[in-house]
Amino acid sequence: MKPSVILTGTAIEEPAKRVLKAGALEATLDAGALRWIRWNGVEVIRGIGFLLRTPGWGTPSPVIGNLQVDEDARSFHIGYEACFGGAGNGVLAKIDFTAHAEGHIEATADIRADVPFSTNRTGFVILHPLLGFAGREAEVEHASGQHERLTIPLHISPGQPVFDIRAIAHRPHAGLCVSTRFAGDVFEMEDHRNWSDASFKIYSRPIGLPYPYLLEPGVPVAQSVTIEITDDGTGGIVEDPVSTPPPHGQLLPDYALPLDRLDDVTEALRFADVLAEVKPARLLLRYDTARGDTIASAEGLADLMSRTGASLEVQAVLGGVDDAAARRALEELARAFRQAGIAVAAITAFAKTDEQSFQPGEARPPHLSEAQLAAALAAAFPESRRGGGTPAFFTEFNRKRPNPAMAEYLAFATTPVVHAADDASVLETLQSLPHILHSARALSGGHPLAIGPVGIGARLNPYGRAPVDNAPEERIGMAARDPRQRGLFAAAWHVGYFAQIAPWGIERFSFGAPTGAFGLIASRQAHARDGWDHWPDGAVYPLYHVARWIAHAAGGAVISAGIDGSLAHVRWEKDGRRAALLANLRPEPMVSDLAGETSSGHLLDEQSFEVAALDRAAFDMPREFAGAVRIGGYGVLHLVDGDAR
Repeated sequence: MKPSVILTGTAIEEPAKRVLKAGALEATLDAGALRWIRWNGVEVIRGIGFLLRTPGWGTPSPVIGNLQVDEDARSFHIGYEACFGGAGNGVLAKIDFTAHAEGHIEATADIRADVPFSTNRTGFVILHPLLGFAGREAEVEHASGQHERLTIPLHISPGQPVFDIRAIAHRPHAGLCVSTRFAGDVFEMEDHRNWSDASFKIYSRPIGLPYPYLLEPGVPVAQSVTIEITDDGTGGIVEDPVSTPPPHGQLLPDYALPLDRLDDVTEALRFADVLAEVKPARLLLRYDTARGDTIASAEGLADLMSRTGASLEVQAVLGGVDDAAARRALEELARAFRQAGIAVAAITAFAKTDEQSFQPGEARPPHLSEAQLAAALAAAFPESRRGGGTPAFFTEFNRKRPNPAMAEYLAFATTPVVHAADDASVLETLQSLPHILHSARALSGGHPLAIGPVGIGARLNPYGRAPVDNAPEERIGMAARDPRQRGLFAAAWHVGYFAQIAPWGIERFSFGAPTGAFGLIASRQAHARDGWDHWPDGAVYPLYHVARWIAHAAGGAVISAGIDGSLAHVRWEKDGRRAALLANLRPEPMVSDLAGETSSGHLLDEQSFEVAALDRAAFDMPREFAGAVRIGGYGVLHLVDGDAR
């Protein structure tokens, strides 16, 4: 199997990045965007890019031509043409970036349509990082010329925290000021943390204006962004605005294995013995009457529960506005479970419209109310814990703001590929999780939080009709079948997710699936799977082992958890034994120092990839680790009875 397939599940490798420097100013050229703009090592802007959004909010990748990069010790310049759509039948944008060592960056775009071109948004997008921006004061100049001093929200804004921006200045630390000025359109800010992006986005074409709109041929459009950095040289520390709770008796969450449809039970039963080794605390069943789900019998589900030892949590999604029909649907579901001898441990019920996203204050179509759903749940499942939240992502949780008084726990999910699907952006979403949990906790009324099902791909699309279709080896935003789910990348990313949520006392963490696009177990699919189609059904993806380790850790007392640089780590104690999970969040190998301790455990990386997939028993034989341990790219180290540092 190719190294790239082992790492990311696909033979398609991302374009090389190039670091450019001009004195104390540094930026990375990545697929036409300037990313990670730093001044004396401090990230001041996360990125400047030029995007075209389709009427369905797709983000097509342009064909880049005539690329020219010039660099010397005091400046650099980048120029290229970005073609969206076919030549002569789309949009051509001439992009220039110029940077100087004095702390000046200018980006310009000349945009010309060959034909009337429908778009939701076309222009520059500027991303501000979380560190040094969230929760800090900023000075805004509006298009009217009015100046305003405000504080960037610490709790995640459900909408746009700042409108009508001509310029904005912020101070990452004392003595350092970053001013960004915009021209060519009206700009506004979106709190990207809503979608688990680790940034605040400033974009043109306010969302309140009608869309899509037309770019007309013969009517050129010009935009520019100018950044000025001033530094008095005193230096300073950029502080994290969100304080992670210190270890104080928090327990690691239960692991729930998702069943996205009742039909998934049949495929899961083929591999029930393999799933039994995971020992999930729960099966999380999504039951959606609005898509036509029915239940004549739950005997297969009962069999799967018995063979895995899992209890059952249900997410019911109900269409229509008929209260009586909703009650009947839930009562029929409860009856089928009773007949199969299933006691439902926990259940939520949501209106189908809650899968869709609405702007704060935007009118929603008629739907079942929270009160109606809570009453129907209480009548049909009086012995079960009854939750609330959203069947979609944190965005929808934050925008609708469920009433915690009507629930015993609250649930939401995330996906990292709403706005960008490159590897670096997906990994960066882990930075936003403490912010999401900080905000979710403030909305929870003190109730426990349940997260998932999560994954790299999108199980649903609140912003369109359905998840985006993609070629099976492509990284595409809002696609369900992301190839990285099959690689070490998914293993490391999920450990990183686990590390970020562990200190927050989450009740339940759900990810993966028995098989399929989010599967733990490999099986033949309708689409090609690079490398895996040569291996037998029943082989396991790297994520299987992560799910097993996380499931076995449930109830353990957190010792420490988080992400330091590119190392994600969770350490816990359970049944008198200490254990740890460490993940390398970069494609290159790294070394972790066990500080003289000797531990037994398992190393999941490119060297053990094949045996981990094909011979679980051999891989599960513990090895001894001591001193400096090499963890391969996106590798995961599982330790028991050791104090890994």
